[in-house]
Amino acid sequence: MTRSLHSARLAVALILALVGLLGTAPPSQALAGCRIYVASGDDVPFGKAMDDNPKRYPEQLLEDHLVSPGWCLYNQAKSGTTSSSFISGGGMASAYNSRPDLHTIQLGEQNSTIVNAITSCFDKVKDHDFAGAAACAVAIEGNTSLWTAVTNNYTSLLQTERVMASQRPGLVVAVVNYPNPYPRAADVVDEIALLCVPLIDTIPTCTVRWAQLPLALTALDRVFTKLNTTIKNSLGPFQAGPNGSRFVYVDIYPKFADHCMEMKVTIKTKVEHPEESGAVHQHDSPEVNFGCSSTWFVKGSDGTAKPNYLLPAALGVLIEWSQTTKGMGVYPNADGHQCIADAIWEADTIDPGTTPLKWKLGYGEPSSSDICQ
Repeated sequence: MTRSLHSARLAVALILALVGLLGTAPPSQALAGCRIYVASGDDVPFGKAMDDNPKRYPEQLLEDHLVSPGWCLYNQAKSGTTSSSFISGGGMASAYNSRPDLHTIQLGEQNSTIVNAITSCFDKVKDHDFAGAAACAVAIEGNTSLWTAVTNNYTSLLQTERVMASQRPGLVVAVVNYPNPYPRAADVVDEIALLCVPLIDTIPTCTVRWAQLPLALTALDRVFTKLNTTIKNSLGPFQAGPNGSRFVYVDIYPKFADHCMEMKVTIKTKVEHPEESGAVHQHDSPEVNFGCSSTWFVKGSDGTAKPNYLLPAALGVLIEWSQTTKGMGVYPNADGHQCIADAIWEADTIDPGTTPLKWKLGYGEPSSSDICQ
């Protein structure tokens, strides 16, 4: 092998090795000449419950929009990251040291006890404990020290972003809020009769329980609204201050309204009727979807908690009863991540007199609000 051929092969091998590192290494280790995109956050940008990392919104934003000039992505999001641990655990320092030109931040949903909205409160909804779910949500909403902590943490990390912006004239900071994965209260009312009426002997107990669902969904929606309002209000002073035009609020909450989780419920009952010489009647509901048919959330495991709330039967004796709740999930799927990527790219286009994020980055393509359809 000639020396020149050997050198050429070594160069090719080095380039291939560097390209392989781009997906995992910090931008400081990436190929020279890249503009740096750092994605910070929790389970959502981390892509929890997804099997395909290239479908996460930071990767989709890179592939679909940040195409020229060249960009290098460092997705530093980690499952379970809170607004506090992002600061104290080195996430903020890592983002600062990466010297980003675009920095997306999505934090807050994993903060204790906000995370209960998608954990313990969620489990109560899946188990049809709607009063418990409502109480769970009300406790989160009313925890003033929790919301003060979120505000303080965002103020602290955005102060660092302001310093970064003074040092990086091209830096754009996009703060992303959260979608509500649950169905809307007004959308589930008609489905209650579809579920309960076919049960015949347990219509009253079924209806009483499921009439509590809209209240629970309303309370849960207030938690997500409170979280998003807190994030937006925390960002406000930085948008009004020095380099304020480079701080962008990305509102994905309304985009997911018609693409909530699925919630497909089936109830089966068997009732013995002594007045009919012990005759046994089987009464099952059809599968009723209380959620969205076009969901942007990864489907979760089935709920099978025994629906003891059906006791007692209006007539006869309930001898067998069961339920299955399918499809409920709280983390965006690939379509949801695509919407988030597009919403970041087009952020601010719907507000008169504002400049879209893509224009702030130097992309001159026309603005569009026709996204997330």
